[in-house]
Amino acid sequence: MTCKSCEKLVSDVLLDVPGVMEVEASVKQGRAAVRMRDEARDPDLDLLNRQLEAHGYRLYPEGCRMPSSAESLFRRLRRAIIVLLIVGFIGACLWSPLHALFPSVSAGASFGALFVLGIVASLSSCLATTGGFMLAYSAEKASRRKTILMHIGRLVAFMVGGALLGALGGTIPAISSGWYGALALIMGIGFLVVALNLLDLSPSLAKLGVSLPSSLHVFADKVKKRPGGVTPFLVGAVTFVLPCGFTQTAQALALASGSAFSGFLLLTAFALGTLPVLLGVTAFATKVSLKHGMLRLLIGAVMFFFALGQIQSALSLYGVSIGSPLGATSPIAAAPPAAGQTEQVVKMKVTSNGFNPSNLTVKKGVPVRWEVDGTKAGGCTSSIISRELDISKTLDRGINTFRFTPERTGRITFSCGMGMVRGSFNVID
Repeated sequence: MTCKSCEKLVSDVLLDVPGVMEVEASVKQGRAAVRMRDEARDPDLDLLNRQLEAHGYRLYPEGCRMPSSAESLFRRLRRAIIVLLIVGFIGACLWSPLHALFPSVSAGASFGALFVLGIVASLSSCLATTGGFMLAYSAEKASRRKTILMHIGRLVAFMVGGALLGALGGTIPAISSGWYGALALIMGIGFLVVALNLLDLSPSLAKLGVSLPSSLHVFADKVKKRPGGVTPFLVGAVTFVLPCGFTQTAQALALASGSAFSGFLLLTAFALGTLPVLLGVTAFATKVSLKHGMLRLLIGAVMFFFALGQIQSALSLYGVSIGSPLGATSPIAAAPPAAGQTEQVVKMKVTSNGFNPSNLTVKKGVPVRWEVDGTKAGGCTSSIISRELDISKTLDRGINTFRFTPERTGRITFSCGMGMVRGSFNVID
């Protein structure tokens, strides 16, 4: 087992066995204990394994020598590198057309990243947690109305929850500004551990002792058993609090956005990303197992690049620049000082798509007047940060003017308030 969702899924299968009173599954110990009624017959291990193997698990009697499935580190590393190269090449080819599509919903790179995160989540732990929970309910007297109401409830809960979290984040300046870098860095490292686990290069977070409380499942099960016509809607809505690391990460990003509108867009994007797979699970009563196979490796590779992007965003908020070949543009030179003037002028427009231009060239020792047009800024680009220039400002709708004098050659970085959209000054002699 690899996570709390594994414990829940294994427990649910074992609890359906006639005579079972209680099940205690432990991902950390890698074992499941079952307590049965005195008069119950011993369970058929082969029958249990036929049920569990459909989800990628297998039971072995206590004391039995379990077969070793360990591969050499070299083989696992070689396989992971090949998959990373393939996914990286495809991502580089598709970056420009996909990046151009995301901003149309006025949330910039944040919306696209959360939509992709939703897709990844729906194919991994959220499928076992949320998908299994919704499937178990929809399978009882299944109907189209029940399925539709469940998914409407889920979407509404994420929309409203995102707006509330964003509004709450706006009342806590420490989260929506400087502290976001630390939060983003922690999440990026967590994603990297998950990615390496999916690539078979490291143990899972749960194996390392990091997991969410399983008590949230108890609350969700109570809602599921509630009688009434609105129960399907509530079942969908309660998935907002089910223990899934991806969901909690999306919620943290909505909180850090510091805006009700941005939080609404971010969690709407995440919920829409999870919708196709979860809709298929509940409509056709099928599940995808990521315990083995190429799908697990592909998702791990996608998450690996997502984690690197998250870490890069976090570091940019601390003035640490890590170049990226994706979307790189040639630096635009500042206009030289006009006759009678002593400063060079740099003009930049900000939209939900990003900074235009994002790379600028200025001369060392010459004062700079940086004119930033924030008329079309939106989502995470509604604020701009540069640690080296001591700038941290929510952009006004119009021209925002910043003045500074570069004292050294090299790069001076700046970014949106969440570090997802980045730019730089190239300072020359």
